[in-house]
Amino acid sequence: PGGRYATALALAARRLPFLSGFTLGRICHFTQIATTHRNLLGYANGRVVPFSCSQAVVKAKLAQQQLHHDGSSISTGTVDLRALPIADWDAARAKLRDILATAINQGLESVPLSNVKRLFRSTYQLELSETALGHCRLTELLRDERFRDVCKVQLQDHGYVILPAQ
Repeated sequence: PGGRYATALALAARRLPFLSGFTLGRICHFTQIATTHRNLLGYANGRVVPFSCSQAVVKAKLAQQQLHHDGSSISTGTVDLRALPIADWDAARAKLRDILATAINQGLESVPLSNVKRLFRSTYQLELSETALGHCRLTELLRDERFRDVCKVQLQDHGYVILPAQ
Protein backbone atom coordinates (compact mmCIF):
# COMPACT_ATOMS: atom_id res chain seq x y z
CA PRO A 1 0.00 0.00 0.00
CA GLY A 2 1.04 3.57 -0.63
CA GLY A 3 0.49 5.16 2.78
CA ARG A 4 -0.72 4.75 6.34
CA TYR A 5 -4.41 4.90 5.45
CA ALA A 6 -4.09 2.48 2.54
CA THR A 7 -2.06 0.13 4.75
CA ALA A 8 -4.70 0.31 7.47
CA LEU A 9 -7.40 -0.46 4.91
CA ALA A 10 -5.43 -3.46 3.65
CA LEU A 11 -4.89 -4.74 7.19
CA ALA A 12 -8.56 -4.28 8.09
CA ALA A 13 -9.62 -6.10 4.91
CA ARG A 14 -7.59 -9.15 5.97
CA ARG A 15 -9.78 -9.48 9.08
CA LEU A 16 -6.81 -10.47 11.23
CA PRO A 17 -7.94 -11.82 14.62
CA PHE A 18 -5.62 -9.55 16.61
CA LEU A 19 -7.16 -6.47 14.95
CA SER A 20 -10.80 -7.49 15.46
CA GLY A 21 -12.74 -4.87 17.35
CA PHE A 22 -10.43 -2.00 16.35
CA THR A 23 -11.74 0.85 14.22
CA LEU A 24 -10.04 1.82 10.97
CA GLY A 25 -8.78 4.97 12.70
CA ARG A 26 -7.15 2.90 15.42
CA ILE A 27 -5.53 0.58 12.87
CA CYS A 28 -4.26 3.67 11.04
CA HIS A 29 -2.77 4.84 14.34
CA PHE A 30 -1.08 1.45 14.80
CA THR A 31 0.39 1.83 11.31
CA GLN A 32 1.67 5.29 12.23
CA ILE A 33 3.39 3.94 15.35
CA ALA A 34 4.82 1.00 13.38
CA THR A 35 6.45 3.40 10.90
CA THR A 36 7.56 6.24 13.17
CA HIS A 37 8.40 4.73 16.54
CA ARG A 38 8.77 0.97 16.36
CA ASN A 39 10.66 0.48 13.07
CA LEU A 40 8.31 -2.32 12.05
CA LEU A 41 7.25 -0.66 8.80
CA GLY A 42 8.99 1.81 6.52
CA TYR A 43 8.78 3.30 3.05
CA ALA A 44 10.42 2.29 -0.22
CA ASN A 45 9.46 3.60 -3.65
CA GLY A 46 6.34 5.27 -2.25
CA ARG A 47 5.01 2.12 -0.64
CA VAL A 48 4.77 0.87 2.93
CA VAL A 49 7.08 -2.14 3.35
CA PRO A 50 8.62 -4.15 6.18
CA PHE A 51 11.23 -1.95 7.84
CA SER A 52 14.08 -4.27 6.82
CA CYS A 53 13.25 -3.48 3.16
CA SER A 54 12.83 0.27 3.64
CA GLN A 55 14.83 3.23 2.33
CA ALA A 56 15.78 4.02 5.94
CA VAL A 57 17.69 0.74 6.19
CA VAL A 58 19.34 1.30 2.81
CA LYS A 59 20.38 4.82 3.82
CA ALA A 60 21.69 3.65 7.20
CA LYS A 61 23.89 1.03 5.51
CA LEU A 62 25.19 3.56 2.99
CA ALA A 63 25.85 6.14 5.71
CA GLN A 64 27.79 3.54 7.69
CA GLN A 65 29.98 2.96 4.61
CA GLN A 66 29.95 6.70 3.75
CA LEU A 67 28.55 6.04 0.29
CA HIS A 68 26.26 8.36 -1.66
CA HIS A 69 22.56 7.48 -1.74
CA ASP A 70 20.84 7.88 -5.08
CA GLY A 71 17.34 6.44 -4.81
CA SER A 72 17.17 5.49 -8.47
CA SER A 73 20.48 3.63 -8.44
CA ILE A 74 19.52 1.71 -5.29
CA SER A 75 16.28 0.38 -6.69
CA THR A 76 17.38 -0.29 -10.26
CA GLY A 77 21.05 -1.16 -9.80
CA THR A 78 22.07 1.33 -12.50
CA VAL A 79 24.56 4.16 -12.27
CA ASP A 80 23.82 7.67 -13.55
CA LEU A 81 26.89 8.68 -15.56
CA ARG A 82 25.71 12.32 -15.49
CA ALA A 83 25.90 12.41 -11.70
CA LEU A 84 27.38 15.50 -10.11
CA PRO A 85 30.51 15.34 -7.96
CA ILE A 86 29.79 14.80 -4.29
CA ALA A 87 30.75 17.53 -1.83
CA ASP A 88 33.33 16.57 0.79
CA TRP A 89 33.30 18.11 4.27
CA ASP A 90 35.33 21.17 3.27
CA ALA A 91 33.21 21.90 0.20
CA ALA A 92 29.96 21.26 2.07
CA ARG A 93 30.92 23.68 4.83
CA ALA A 94 32.14 26.38 2.45
CA LYS A 95 29.17 26.16 0.07
CA LEU A 96 26.61 26.11 2.87
CA ARG A 97 28.28 29.18 4.36
CA ASP A 98 27.96 30.86 0.92
CA ILE A 99 24.30 29.84 0.59
CA LEU A 100 23.51 31.36 3.98
CA ALA A 101 25.45 34.55 3.20
CA THR A 102 23.56 34.95 -0.08
CA ALA A 103 20.24 34.51 1.73
CA ILE A 104 21.20 37.13 4.32
CA ASN A 105 22.27 39.54 1.54
CA GLN A 106 18.83 39.04 -0.03
CA GLY A 107 17.17 40.01 3.25
CA LEU A 108 16.24 36.48 4.32
CA GLU A 109 16.86 35.15 7.80
CA SER A 110 17.06 31.50 6.85
CA VAL A 111 17.06 28.93 4.06
CA PRO A 112 14.38 26.20 3.98
CA LEU A 113 15.98 22.81 4.52
CA SER A 114 14.04 21.53 1.51
CA ASN A 115 16.04 23.93 -0.73
CA VAL A 116 19.55 23.12 0.46
CA LYS A 117 20.32 20.16 -1.81
CA ARG A 118 18.76 21.90 -4.82
CA LEU A 119 20.91 24.99 -4.18
CA PHE A 120 24.05 22.84 -4.01
CA ARG A 121 23.17 21.28 -7.37
CA SER A 122 21.99 24.41 -9.18
CA THR A 123 24.51 26.91 -7.80
CA TYR A 124 27.66 24.81 -7.36
CA GLN A 125 27.04 21.72 -9.53
CA LEU A 126 27.73 19.61 -6.43
CA GLU A 127 25.69 16.94 -4.74
CA LEU A 128 25.29 17.29 -0.98
CA SER A 129 25.01 13.68 0.14
CA GLU A 130 24.28 13.06 3.79
CA THR A 131 25.06 9.37 3.45
CA ALA A 132 28.44 10.04 1.83
CA LEU A 133 29.24 12.14 4.89
CA GLY A 134 28.08 9.43 7.29
CA HIS A 135 24.51 10.47 8.15
CA CYS A 136 21.07 9.08 7.31
CA ARG A 137 19.19 12.39 7.27
CA LEU A 138 20.07 15.88 6.09
CA THR A 139 18.99 17.33 9.44
CA GLU A 140 21.42 15.00 11.22
CA LEU A 141 24.22 16.01 8.86
CA LEU A 142 23.66 19.73 9.38
CA ARG A 143 23.56 19.22 13.16
CA ASP A 144 26.95 17.47 13.05
CA GLU A 145 29.59 19.21 15.16
CA ARG A 146 31.55 19.98 11.98
CA PHE A 147 28.72 22.32 10.91
CA ARG A 148 28.30 23.88 14.36
CA ASP A 149 30.24 27.01 13.38
CA VAL A 150 28.43 27.26 10.02
CA CYS A 151 24.73 26.77 10.69
CA LYS A 152 22.00 25.63 12.97
CA VAL A 153 18.87 23.69 12.09
CA GLN A 154 15.58 24.95 13.47
CA LEU A 155 12.03 23.66 13.21
CA GLN A 156 9.61 26.48 12.45
CA ASP A 157 5.88 26.51 11.75
CA HIS A 158 6.37 25.84 8.04
CA GLY A 159 9.16 23.23 8.39
CA TYR A 160 12.88 23.00 9.04
CA VAL A 161 15.15 25.90 8.14
CA ILE A 162 18.88 26.50 8.22
CA LEU A 163 20.14 29.62 9.98
CA PRO A 164 23.69 30.98 10.20
CA ALA A 165 25.48 29.92 13.38
CA GLN A 166 25.73 32.71 15.92
